[in-house]
Amino acid sequence: MDTQNYVYWLRELDKDDVFIAGRKCKGLGEMLRAGLPVPPGFAISLKAYEKFIDETGVGKAISSYFEEIKDRLQDDVSLFDQASEYICQLIESRPIPGDIQSYILNYYRELCTRCNVENVRVAVRSSGPVSMPGQFDTFLNVQGEEELLDRVKKVWASSFNGRAMHYRMQRAMPVESSPIGIAVLKMVNARASGVMFTLDPLNGDRSTIFIEASWGLGESLVSGQVTPDKFALNKVTLSITKRIICNKSIEMVYGPQGDVVPVEVEPERQNAPCLTDEEIIQLGKLGKLVEANNKLPQDIEWAIDKDLPFPRNIILLQTRPETVWNKKEVKPLVKPNTSALSHIAGTLITGKKVR
Repeated sequence: MDTQNYVYWLRELDKDDVFIAGRKCKGLGEMLRAGLPVPPGFAISLKAYEKFIDETGVGKAISSYFEEIKDRLQDDVSLFDQASEYICQLIESRPIPGDIQSYILNYYRELCTRCNVENVRVAVRSSGPVSMPGQFDTFLNVQGEEELLDRVKKVWASSFNGRAMHYRMQRAMPVESSPIGIAVLKMVNARASGVMFTLDPLNGDRSTIFIEASWGLGESLVSGQVTPDKFALNKVTLSITKRIICNKSIEMVYGPQGDVVPVEVEPERQNAPCLTDEEIIQLGKLGKLVEANNKLPQDIEWAIDKDLPFPRNIILLQTRPETVWNKKEVKPLVKPNTSALSHIAGTLITGKKVR
């Protein structure tokens, strides 16, 4: 790695680097090292966040603020929203220290060169070292140096939104401090996007891969604006065992002002599947590789890039361990030292259904 510890290329990060730039960046780095398709990008470290908080005086101001209200927080949760407004304005009003700013912009310029795009559009995604799903902000379709620096500060500020601070208090975590990393990734011009579980999220069946998909960028699925198509595959054979095609009337696309906006899907696409069979099967193959690399069933975000040919158009955006069934004990169907034939015969004798 470079001698500075503020910004890293994602490929520099591996499984032991969760406290360098957070879980999301670590996971993306692992996938890149494993040869999996991930958008090009870089990571802004927890050290960069900590230096910003310390050198700008924000940290002292936050500590003083919480010292005044700490005895009232348990009884008045509305204080979190007031604290958030004050702290977020404080963070967004302070300039990023010059050396950190220089590193961020140098990496962004090099990313533009690597992508052969001037002012390449990027996603600026939060990456906490501790799993806190949905607590911090992400910004899509960010373009240009000034906008990038602004969104970096907004992501840092989001560690002090009301829900994130309340979440930390409920779990006995420090309310006044939550260093987070940031992933800066080239935007995918998504024809479709969604999530993939390398088990069945309804019953924990590990022989199944389950996919949800909708048109456009994934925010329409995350926000619940559409009911996604659903597909299931046999994890061994990768045969498609289930397909449910839903009406998808809204999709999220790039807006004219560099934002992301909802638009109505053309009538002929609303009830059409947003994935081809070959894309479903290729997603399944990638899901198996990600699960094997992490040694646990995974919850994976993905997108189909309309600008690339198959199979290069399938891009993985994030992976994390599945959070429900991974916590439950997995019991073998066959007792140790018992052959499969003996298991079947014994089950038939008792009149039970063979599983």
